[in-house]
Amino acid sequence: MKSYPSPEDVLSDLGSKVVGGLARAVANTRKDLAAYRETHLSWVSDSSERGLANWIHDRLWAHVCAEFDGQPDIGLSDREPTREITVGVNYRLRVKRHRLDGKVSSYATQTALEFYAQGVQQVFPGLEEVRLIAGYDWDADSRSMGDAVLSLRDGEEEVIWHISLPEAGTGMAGVPARPIHPVGSEPALPTIDLPEAGSGDIKGDLGT
Repeated sequence: MKSYPSPEDVLSDLGSKVVGGLARAVANTRKDLAAYRETHLSWVSDSSERGLANWIHDRLWAHVCAEFDGQPDIGLSDREPTREITVGVNYRLRVKRHRLDGKVSSYATQTALEFYAQGVQQVFPGLEEVRLIAGYDWDADSRSMGDAVLSLRDGEEEVIWHISLPEAGTGMAGVPARPIHPVGSEPALPTIDLPEAGSGDIKGDLGT
């Protein structure tokens, strides 16, 4: 069975500079979207989902570059359509919007599939690469940006964990892991304890 780094270990390795920078980039992009809506409401309402997603992505990447350009041990690669952040030798990140269940959308290219799969590359001990998706939660009903998030997956569909990042300027403590239901899982059926004959009592454990 594969082992994966915990959210706490990943946040510690990335450090407050990277985690805070990602949170600020999302917060600033959220402000850009609000200003865009205020100035050109009809343009936003007429946008397709893909068109609006691309607009947000461009603004988010611009803020990511403003946060990290020239920072030691942080690399930025912009080779359309692939944009990546590297942190040291062990972490490679892409920025994407997340559905509320942690899923992301990508064209199933070979490079995308290789990025999502963890532990497939042959490397020297200590140089293992962890690939992460940074970005934001997206509420499709209200077409609004939620929290800044970070997720680890093994394959595009298998979400290992999906966490909210601390709000910009609030530090590293108390980062909650967002619970994700495994892909393809079904909710547990209720269990009923049948009473003994004549007891007249039925107990139900319906869960929450």
